[in-house]
Amino acid sequence: MAGHRPFSELRDRIVADPTRASRLADAERDLAEEQAAYDCTLGDVRHARALTQEQLGRALGVSQAQISRIEHQTDLYLSTLRSYVAAMGGEIELVARFGETSFSLALAEIFPPDPAGASAEPDASPQEAAPPSERVR
Repeated sequence: MAGHRPFSELRDRIVADPTRASRLADAERDLAEEQAAYDCTLGDVRHARALTQEQLGRALGVSQAQISRIEHQTDLYLSTLRSYVAAMGGEIELVARFGETSFSLALAEIFPPDPAGASAEPDASPQEAAPPSERVR
């Protein structure tokens, strides 16, 4: 197999060239920024929408403390997440990925549309048994 070299050798050559090293650093920084945009917490999304916990709580008919609990839970019902996002004017899309294959899951089959004014009570206990189709981690 002539012409095959270890990746580390190729990377060393790139890093040794200042122009290539600069382009590589720029690409790595861009990738990190793009990844950070996908790694948002609920609080980050709320901040991006310029809302306080109190404002979102009023929109959902719950207290600021309940919004804080929702944002810090490690296990939520999809219905709670859907209500939280809907109160900010958004909607949830659920996609299952299997390598190169993706399936968009119909949330309407999991639960009916959110009626106007529905509240997003934080889950009483994240450890309560709930159907896996309604839980997100």
